[in-house]
Amino acid sequence: MSPLSSTVIGRPFLCVEERADEALIALDVPLVICANDPPWRSFWQSMSTRMDAAVTVVDAWNMDLDHLTQRSASLAERDIVGATTVVGFGGGTALDTAKFIAWKLGRPLVQIPTITSVDAGFTDAIGIRDQGRVRYIGNIAPDKVVVDIDLIRSAPKRLNRAGIGDILSCHTGLFDWKLASGAGHRPAWDPVLATLGTTLLKDLEAAADDIAAVTADGVRFLAGAYRLIGAACAHAGHSRFEEGSEHFWAYAYEHATGAHPVHGEIIAFAVCALAHLQGNDAERARQIVATSRARAHPRDLGITEEHFRSCLLGLSAYARAERLDMTIADLRPITEAQTEAAWKFVCTIPRRRDD
Repeated sequence: MSPLSSTVIGRPFLCVEERADEALIALDVPLVICANDPPWRSFWQSMSTRMDAAVTVVDAWNMDLDHLTQRSASLAERDIVGATTVVGFGGGTALDTAKFIAWKLGRPLVQIPTITSVDAGFTDAIGIRDQGRVRYIGNIAPDKVVVDIDLIRSAPKRLNRAGIGDILSCHTGLFDWKLASGAGHRPAWDPVLATLGTTLLKDLEAAADDIAAVTADGVRFLAGAYRLIGAACAHAGHSRFEEGSEHFWAYAYEHATGAHPVHGEIIAFAVCALAHLQGNDAERARQIVATSRARAHPRDLGITEEHFRSCLLGLSAYARAERLDMTIADLRPITEAQTEAAWKFVCTIPRRRDD
């Protein structure tokens, strides 16, 4: 496996390879644990008798702003804040719920990702939904991120393979950023960030077999890549090198349909589609998806041609209404013929019916 990019931009969060149960016991303070179940219930049954600290569990399932605000207010009213540390335990919803609550309550944050489908545990921006739309509000850095390799590898394989999405998105994100900056739109092109993105893509190609097999090295690669991405985004104050039209199409799709596919899977699908639209070596993206065995075929994700076409043709209008960064959707007209060709291309992504 190729070594992870040595390019470091900004200060990465403290990331430790440690057993999750030992990390929680070592905190030894009252805990608010924002958890996904599975795996929380089975995990807690195996170690609850070893915990001396008081534990309050928040079931993390709803990322709506009103819901999160109410949960934070309820915790504050119960006067359990004190010396509490907030812990995220699970996937993206748990990690972002923990960010929001720690931010609102002004408490320390520890993140324990149990899958690698999304980079939320390694970034400081807080992702929520407001009236069905994705929003990023506030920033909070975790005191540390605990990577329990065995716990992560015990999850369904597809949820770890999905981790390619937020790295593969550098492929389309960099293209959009260069196109937009060339047209005079900010932020200005940064060759150092661009080098990080291109190197991460090369490293991802080299790690694809390990990711497919969900080896310990594959998990370490994804966590290490996320750590670099999170540090670079926090330092730059933007995520242009890894977020572009592919993410924006996914946001538009989720808003239009109310669906919430596994984040990394829909991003991997969207990278293939938008790379084809960009004329940007879409086959390279498709091959990384195929080798890593990530689930990204539209039928596997429940994406219909009608929704794909309407969200792609309406992408510029959606992005302008949401005040998102400029991408190919804004700077080059998208035609019906391009949309049809992109759909045919994504239908060549290998189907995945296993875990």
